[in-house]
Amino acid sequence: MKLLSLVVLFSVMLTSCSVFQGSRKMDMSPFAENTRTLFAEAIKIERPFQYKNLQTYTTMPELQKARMIAVPILKSLKGIIYYSNQLVAINNARLSEKDKNRMLVSYLNEQIEKTLAEKRSDSLRVDISTAKTILENIKNAKTYLDGLTAAEPIVNSVVTEVLERIDEFQNLIPLIIAGFDKGIEDDYKAVRENYKRLHKLQEELMLSVTRLYNARIGDQSELKKLLEENASLRYFIPSADKANHDNLVQAEKFLLGQVKEVELLLQQLDDLKVEYIVKQDEVVAWRNEIDSKILVARTSLTIWARAHKNLGAGIPVPPMIDVAGIAGNLAGNVVKTVVP
Repeated sequence: MKLLSLVVLFSVMLTSCSVFQGSRKMDMSPFAENTRTLFAEAIKIERPFQYKNLQTYTTMPELQKARMIAVPILKSLKGIIYYSNQLVAINNARLSEKDKNRMLVSYLNEQIEKTLAEKRSDSLRVDISTAKTILENIKNAKTYLDGLTAAEPIVNSVVTEVLERIDEFQNLIPLIIAGFDKGIEDDYKAVRENYKRLHKLQEELMLSVTRLYNARIGDQSELKKLLEENASLRYFIPSADKANHDNLVQAEKFLLGQVKEVELLLQQLDDLKVEYIVKQDEVVAWRNEIDSKILVARTSLTIWARAHKNLGAGIPVPPMIDVAGIAGNLAGNVVKTVVP
């Protein structure tokens, strides 16, 4: 799925924090370098989960809805990457601080107008008048750093929207799992029932064989129980009193033949049993991959928003961050806020 494969790419984005000097003079080279890495990794964001055995169940409405939710998330995350590139380009341009802020305003205004044209104003999370005020604040900022700080409300708005769309996607996961399970159970219900019946029959036949063996060595009580439990043997042994060596041998041959037939039938069902187990295993693999990528996506967005805030504030931040370590620490308590 596009959303979930995107997280692999987005985890790289966490390293886009810049290094600052005490004078608040920006060194955006780490930011620029990591942005280039993002585009080098861009092809990976389109990779969906590799369905091998569950493909037949991927038309379920819940999964189709999840894919629809993933589309705007994908666009928003790509937009964040483009925005990051734009920040670098503006910073590197030989312009005055005021002109840099005007360029930032022009870019953000273009994106806002595009959002409105696509009738996605709900994704902006700020009303038009507030957005205009924010753009005016950026334009009037004294320095480019101040302009980035003034842009924070729009950045937080976008990040909050993406996080909530991820919430919406994540809420569908239990329904998708249930859909996979139902599809598998429906397809293999008869197989599973036959498998259980054959195993039960196999146990009954083996018990009959054991009772017959005991009867042949002289235990009459076992023979009576055998004829009570397995009426088909009355064809060979009308009653325990009339049992003799020949009909006991015939009954044994008949029972052993049935045991062999049941074993053959179970062997034929083994392949279907393997298919069933493999599909169930793939559902688990799907869930694990989705959960892991969503966790990294949330962490990535949160830290990126924090990095953007620090970018404007001039706070020194290490250029490299242990994404996996952070995600692991947050596994029990996923961060959902944009800025601490």
